[in-house]
Amino acid sequence: MSKAITSPEYSTNQNIRKMMNQIIESKFLSAKLLINEIKSHGLYENIHDTEFKVFSQFGDDGILQHLVHQTRAEPQIFIDFGIQDYSEANTRFLLINNN
Repeated sequence: MSKAITSPEYSTNQNIRKMMNQIIESKFLSAKLLINEIKSHGLYENIHDTEFKVFSQFGDDGILQHLVHQTRAEPQIFIDFGIQDYSEANTRFLLINNN
C-alpha cells in the first residue's frame, strides 16, 4: 500500500467523511418523519410552520416539500441560484427525496 492510504491523515479524512455521511443520513430520515407530519396536517395558516432544514440554508426544504405536496406538482426541472458546491442548496433535498 502507498503511504497516502496508510497515513493518519487519510484515516482521519475517511472517518470524517463517514461521520458526515451518517449525519446527512440522520437528517434525511428526520426530514422524512417531518414530511409525513406536514402531509397529515393539511393546510397551514403560516407557511413558515412547514419549515425544516436538511440541505437548505434556512427552512426552505420543508417549505418546498409542502408546496410540492399541496400542488401535487412533480418537479422535473428546477433552478437553484446562488449555490457554490451544492452542499447547501434549496433544491438538493427536493432532488434526492422526490426522485
